[in-house]
Amino acid sequence: MTDALRADVPDDVAAAVAAAHRDHWGTVLAATVALTRDLDLAEDSVQEACVQALRAWTREGIPENRAGWLTTAARRRALDAIRRSQTLQRKLPLLVWDAEGHRDDAMAGTMADDGPATVRRIEDEAAPVVLDERLRLIFLAAHPALAPTSRIALTLRLVSGLSTEQIAAAFHLPTATMAARLTRAKKRIRLSRIPCRVPGAAELDGRLVDVLDVLSVLLAVGMRGKAEAGGDAGPRAAGDGETTRTTDAQAAVLDSTVHTLQVLGDLLPHHSEPRGLLAQALLLQARASTRIDERGRPVALAEQDRTAWDRELIERADHLVIGSLARGGRGPYLVQAAISAAVAVPARHEDIDWCEVVELYDALLMHWPTALVQLGRVVAVSEAEGAAVAFDHLEPLADELDAHRSFHVIRGELLGRLGAHEAAASAVRTALDRQGSAGESEVLREMLRVR
Repeated sequence: MTDALRADVPDDVAAAVAAAHRDHWGTVLAATVALTRDLDLAEDSVQEACVQALRAWTREGIPENRAGWLTTAARRRALDAIRRSQTLQRKLPLLVWDAEGHRDDAMAGTMADDGPATVRRIEDEAAPVVLDERLRLIFLAAHPALAPTSRIALTLRLVSGLSTEQIAAAFHLPTATMAARLTRAKKRIRLSRIPCRVPGAAELDGRLVDVLDVLSVLLAVGMRGKAEAGGDAGPRAAGDGETTRTTDAQAAVLDSTVHTLQVLGDLLPHHSEPRGLLAQALLLQARASTRIDERGRPVALAEQDRTAWDRELIERADHLVIGSLARGGRGPYLVQAAISAAVAVPARHEDIDWCEVVELYDALLMHWPTALVQLGRVVAVSEAEGAAVAFDHLEPLADELDAHRSFHVIRGELLGRLGAHEAAASAVRTALDRQGSAGESEVLREMLRVR
């Protein structure tokens, strides 16, 4: 929305519309797509409804049911657009709503109905939260037939309502590039007849993994922005506008990802994996302000100020983990959350039960037997059993992880603890040659100066 449009809007109304857009975009869009079977038309209608809300809520007051108001307005606008272009609409490929690709008779009836009953039906349908339609949208955006980059962009656009500009900034891409990516993805959905449906019981677990993998990537992107914002205590330089936009966009990605995980957990209460990833997100948020110092350098876990951590978020995450484990959950995202909770819950670093963390890593390796998971286990072993035992577990990973900076940092740390200072310095120099953040590089150079 432009500044000119906001100029005559009271602050409380502008804040209410912004909050409704953030909290209810996915629900309103899902309900509108259910009517239009056209993603672009539905998006345009929801955006227009938000613009209309700025004016209407200024005149009439902020409604109690904001999601219902926006849904009614968006569907009315979509319905008007459909009526104006019925002939053209019949010639265009519409979104397949179910696996069979049948289009509701209800839609044809809705398009033909011009009377008050139409308004009443739309209002009635807008009253409850449209859970089934929102699930459809979540699974559509992360469909495995789409390219991974498209899944990520579509999830942010369709499910979370982020603008193309925000998504582009979060991934350091030109807006035009991201716009083209979104357009291609929507075209692929239409032309390939990818169904917008909730997967059946036989395929739900596999498709849920696709969704969580996308949200996991988004969580990592969002945490980069959170860490940078938390570590940047000083004033920004005049030329830092682009950095500010990127950090703000990444923060928006984080907020939208957490919100989507909360919705997914509510919609699929018998599945523990969404709760596991949500717990990870909450634990990362709880520690975010201490993970990066004021100069943008990463802070080691043992040196982070635990008194600055958000204990309310940690307790909430721990409750999610314990409850999901008690109900029999043992999936990889939940096990990852259990590892994070085991590290975050103790009030002091020295109170962490590292033997428990090692056991949890063993459980995670049953799902993901990768070298990077083994590297995390090496760190836990170094705390539980000492540097010598950990080093024995580390060396077999050398070939596979040689390109990873973290491997050489951990190797240098273990060698230093074992008294092999020259070899440790060599490992740190190798780490500097690998890709990593500027803050990490500064810490590594400082380590070399101290040695």
